Amino acid sequence: MTAENFRKRWTGQGTVWSVAMPLLMLCSGSVTAQFSGDENKNPRFAGSAPPAIIVPTDTRVRAELGKSLQLTCRALTSSSDKYSTIIYWLANQQFIEDLFQDGRVKEGKEEFLTDKGKTVIQKHLKFTKVTPEDFKTNFVCVVMSLTGSSEMSITLVRKISFSQIGRRR
Repeated sequence: MTAENFRKRWTGQGTVWSVAMPLLMLCSGSVTAQFSGDENKNPRFAGSAPPAIIVPTDTRVRAELGKSLQLTCRALTSSSDKYSTIIYWLANQQFIEDLFQDGRVKEGKEEFLTDKGKTVIQKHLKFTKVTPEDFKTNFVCVVMSLTGSSEMSITLVRKISFSQIGRRR
């Protein structure tokens, strides 16, 4: 999601925009997320919980160099309204489309699901080919709603295949 897409998505949604803008500082194409726990709750919605990221469960994901990869971010939301929750990925504090202009890494579409009567939002991050630079990149899933926000940082860890082990000898 680019800064322009983010702005367009939330134009006319004054309440959400007033919540989202203090959380994100858009500075020359990069994003600094201001999240860290309970202070992400919006006091105007004290009775509702902020979104809770349930997938991934680990901050390190194994990836094989040169292979495709799909990361999934999934969060429980306290709202059934699709327009009150947003989910997106960042890479090194930049929107995915801005950092990977070649399209090698792309966000999928937002998906809304129901799990045991609760609303779940998810978005995939798709790599056509994992490169060495990806192992040095900090990927962050961000979920924001009127009730607060959550984020999870993911780093890729190099997975070694059996064929690579044989070549090392």
